[in-house]
Amino acid sequence: MTTKCEPNMANIIQWLQQLNLRRDECSTAEGKQEAGPELKKRRRRKYTRKSKDDNPSIKTNDKIENHNSTVKESAHQSSQPKSRIPNGQANQTNLEKHQENSNRNSKARRTRNRPSFNREWIIKPVDTIIRLPMKLEVFDPITDCPICQQQFRSERMFRSHVAVSHGSCFKLDPLLDFDPRNHRIDRQVCKLAMQQLPMSVPTFSITVENLASVPILLNSIYIFDGNVQLWPVFAGGQILRMVPGYCFEDEVTLDDMVLVEGRSYSLIITATPVGSDRLLNRQVVEQYHFTEKVANNRGKKTQIALTKLPPYDIPRPVTILYKSNYKDNGLYTSQERDLMRLIEVSKQDNLLSLDRYSKQLTVLNQIEAQHMLQEYFNYTILEPVIVPQNNTRLYTVSTSQFKKKPSLLNEDVKAIFISQGATRMEKAYGVVEKITADMVTFRMQEFVDATKVVKIMFMLNRTTFQLERKALTLMSATLIKSICLPEAVTGGPLESFASFQWIRQNVASNAEQVVAIRNIVNQTSFPAPYILFGPPGTGKTSTLVEAIGQIYKLRPTVNILVAATSNYAANELTSRLLDCIPDEDVFRFFAYSSLKKINEIEWDVLDVSNLAGHSYSNICYEDIYMCRVVVATLTTAGRLIQANIKSKHFSYVFIDECGSSKEITSLIPIAGLATNGNEINASVVLAGDPKQLGPVIQYDFLKQTSHGLSMLERLMNLPLYAKDQVTNKYNHKAIMVLRDNYRSNDRLIQFCNDLFYDGQLRSKASHEIKNFAVGWHRLPNSNCPLMFHPISSKTKQDKLTYSFFNAGEAKKVLFYVSDLLKNGLNGKPVNQSDIGILSFYARQVTFLRGLCTSNKWHDIEIGSAEQYQGREKPIMMISTVRSNCDNVGFLADAKRLNVALTRARSLMIVVGNTETLQQDPLWKKFLDYCRKNGAIVNRNRKTSSAVTTSDVNKISSPKTPKTKKRTKKLANDLFQTTTTPVATCDLQTEAIHRIIQKFVHSN
Repeated sequence: MTTKCEPNMANIIQWLQQLNLRRDECSTAEGKQEAGPELKKRRRRKYTRKSKDDNPSIKTNDKIENHNSTVKESAHQSSQPKSRIPNGQANQTNLEKHQENSNRNSKARRTRNRPSFNREWIIKPVDTIIRLPMKLEVFDPITDCPICQQQFRSERMFRSHVAVSHGSCFKLDPLLDFDPRNHRIDRQVCKLAMQQLPMSVPTFSITVENLASVPILLNSIYIFDGNVQLWPVFAGGQILRMVPGYCFEDEVTLDDMVLVEGRSYSLIITATPVGSDRLLNRQVVEQYHFTEKVANNRGKKTQIALTKLPPYDIPRPVTILYKSNYKDNGLYTSQERDLMRLIEVSKQDNLLSLDRYSKQLTVLNQIEAQHMLQEYFNYTILEPVIVPQNNTRLYTVSTSQFKKKPSLLNEDVKAIFISQGATRMEKAYGVVEKITADMVTFRMQEFVDATKVVKIMFMLNRTTFQLERKALTLMSATLIKSICLPEAVTGGPLESFASFQWIRQNVASNAEQVVAIRNIVNQTSFPAPYILFGPPGTGKTSTLVEAIGQIYKLRPTVNILVAATSNYAANELTSRLLDCIPDEDVFRFFAYSSLKKINEIEWDVLDVSNLAGHSYSNICYEDIYMCRVVVATLTTAGRLIQANIKSKHFSYVFIDECGSSKEITSLIPIAGLATNGNEINASVVLAGDPKQLGPVIQYDFLKQTSHGLSMLERLMNLPLYAKDQVTNKYNHKAIMVLRDNYRSNDRLIQFCNDLFYDGQLRSKASHEIKNFAVGWHRLPNSNCPLMFHPISSKTKQDKLTYSFFNAGEAKKVLFYVSDLLKNGLNGKPVNQSDIGILSFYARQVTFLRGLCTSNKWHDIEIGSAEQYQGREKPIMMISTVRSNCDNVGFLADAKRLNVALTRARSLMIVVGNTETLQQDPLWKKFLDYCRKNGAIVNRNRKTSSAVTTSDVNKISSPKTPKTKKRTKKLANDLFQTTTTPVATCDLQTEAIHRIIQKFVHSN
């Protein structure tokens, strides 16, 4: 809700004349001081607060001093000490010294992207807002927003508010929503100047001058670092009165705040005009951006040209087989029949063989590409209705115009607008900018006359298929036999180490992790890949990070490539590696598409990447050859092949989450990077869990073939990686299975342990984790922190996406969420960030997310099994959705069930229809396990009657009408308001709030 207001300067001048300001009248106020405009006095203060005797212009007392120290400490305590290893040094004394002085978040000693001293800083005014201040009885600098003056219950909620509401540039737009009288003005109230001082740490002289015609009370100055952290420059209850023209100067030392070259930072000033009651009821919030003016150092780096990949054409026989649905109609050629036999063999034998390895993977990949091409062709829109967006190159099309649900479309897919020209058809190119349930937004390269577009087509990005084929062509028969079909190990060419000094001391207490790390470093499986089998919660990622850290420390001339299936996994690895390896030796290589999601990436990861400075850079010589550890996704690692990186540059290649990628995709970081001709020059380490979700295959036909099998899972079926039939043990030179689960309560892990891991997992979770929810009054069995709540609500299918959702289950999940947030767990508070909600259907995820957002539960993470793989939460809630159906659909997938049931640490609540679920053998076993443990809620036990299923359906309906209501005009002598200020109110949102609040308070 906004109301447009403009300052009435004539009224301000008239008011000042009537006030008849004299110097002696504006000299002091009780507890406040000011300087006259003719003095132009500058006040220098260090960032560390001084006593009131040293700063007579600042109103202060002991409470304020204590408050200030709290602000400083809270900002500083957000960064915890981290361990890092000096480059190329194995000396323990130097290592300990390095570990003591390192600090992960502050990055005070990072020099790679830090701005140099004595540089010019560009100051840009961004926004000025006049608002009605909100009165807070108690202000907590850790949990409350000093700009919005909103209070939150936890630091996590406050940080989420900053990230979601203000964003990485810290927009002031949320201030306009609190009161319709809040408004922008088009001139500055203050003038900001900044000068960097030549000191050993980043120190600035900040000058704020009052440009207004009236005195102002300077309330606060904050610097925003773009990473949900506000740093106080002038705050903590202090007030400084500034008459027109007065300059306030402060020296600020930013030792705890990372400064990155080329990045823009925000400085926010809040001040109160002085002179009358009307003025005192207003507050000015003014924002500036400051950026270091530097030359583009990125241009000094040597970019590496990428060789062009050959086109990816699909052979005609593959297309014919696809279009005939693989049914011989008597017209197949001999070549097509040979392909059919190869496909049939791939269904029967998942182990592959040396003679058909390359050909089988090639054909199956071509079939997948053909299917994608056909799907994109089916998305073609004829005679589209296109809506241009306000003189931009953005255009929207409703999803109802698609004849087939565009389930495979995603952002950055290339699109073509075909228009009828004067003499011929004309093409305009662009990309899919955004996809919602109702609209697809396109960003075109040029302006398009939407009325003349007769067709919209979509183009398949074949880069991944090209990189996969390139990798396969680099794998000779010798390499395939040694890496993909290994039979024995010989040991690596590098020297072995017997003694290790652990970076993380808790590793020493886990014998399996110790053996795995030792064998990875010593290359015991060479030339075969080493497999690290990490079931849920067993510390797989921690083991990988320790192994990489040990290699870095013990082998100072060795380079390491770390690849992962997803950007999330790659970022997590990078963040953890920065704990034990100096920044200058870690490089995170992103694809260009990641630039759109740059605000979701942690700054410590960005600072060591090709996205540093919020701009994309191609591969540079210095990034690859001067950094010893390179991290990328599997596909992005293929760009290193295009860059012709020396084939013997890397001595170790790690692939994390290998169980969720196709075999041919896993070859991308191996072929040409771990190999050179027929020679293997790097140890390959594959980490993952074949019992969890495997590769994502969109074509159901291919799920029947070896195309849906990961390299990790296939290798574990080979004799080299299987258990010895006599000793019943694995060959630890080639494989290690981690068995100690540090994540979950015994009862929460036991079912999956018995069903998927042969009872090998051992619960080693801490006492706090195990007993956090034990004894909760809502548990059917107070000793078992697992509960299944049976419900028989109706399952519905979304007409657009065809995905299922269940409003009744959503209502039940909301009940438990509200109860935990309101009443806590066994007398202990529960934060939103402690709760995770998982559903197997995208529509239910969207539905639950909307309900939680409407109730301002922004920190509750809601996602699918795919999104939660590798994640964990203290409290997990699962909505199964399927109810009164003939089957359970893909809920029958054992790997998906394993992921869903192993995310909870302390409490798991499952909501579903027992009659429907027990049709599936796996779910029947889980229900039997719940019954055995007394974990099924009695159907007669009432938990909520405040919200009905119809209520939830009603508030989610897109047809809910909207109305508008008018707000009262603001009368003010100082600011002139438009005559018809209008604020819109969405009744749909009000209905959600009303029903949810009724539901919460009734319980």
